[in-house]
Amino acid sequence: MRARKSLELQRRMHLSKFRYVKRTLLVFALAAAALCQSESQIESDEVKRVGSHLACQCGACSENINCNMSSGQCHFCKPARTQVYNLQKSGKSDAEVIATFVKQYGQQIFRADPNSSFRAVPYLLFALGGVLVVYILRRMRAPSVLRHATAGPVIDDDPVLAKYRDRIEKDTEKLD
Repeated sequence: MRARKSLELQRRMHLSKFRYVKRTLLVFALAAAALCQSESQIESDEVKRVGSHLACQCGACSENINCNMSSGQCHFCKPARTQVYNLQKSGKSDAEVIATFVKQYGQQIFRADPNSSFRAVPYLLFALGGVLVVYILRRMRAPSVLRHATAGPVIDDDPVLAKYRDRIEKDTEKLD
């Protein structure tokens, strides 16, 4: 009888351990599912839209808080995206969320959209390069203007020059 009770007690303890392990695994599975759900929420388009105006403050990159440093596990970006999501969930507009971050971290966190003139720079540089190429090609093809050589004033009072001039005259007389 005693052996039977001992066996029954062991069986109950084994079942309770099994139940404990089963419950623990169930809790971990539910926690993982909850974390996965919030991970997809902080990666939503709404969070990314606001995140594109907020600079990463980790010091290792110069991206916005949507950076992919360390597979999106940046020590600054992930909590910042979570905060953006929570602020949006509480009903704040994009401007209010950005203002909250600027108040919390200072003006250096704000990243403004590039203005429209910034988008025109490549086209302007391309046009300037085209004008420069046309100018250089025209300069290379244009006939150069030749000027006639003009003799300078005759200097008769230089004795060295007069000596050479006399020598040239004598040599040219021999040629005739």
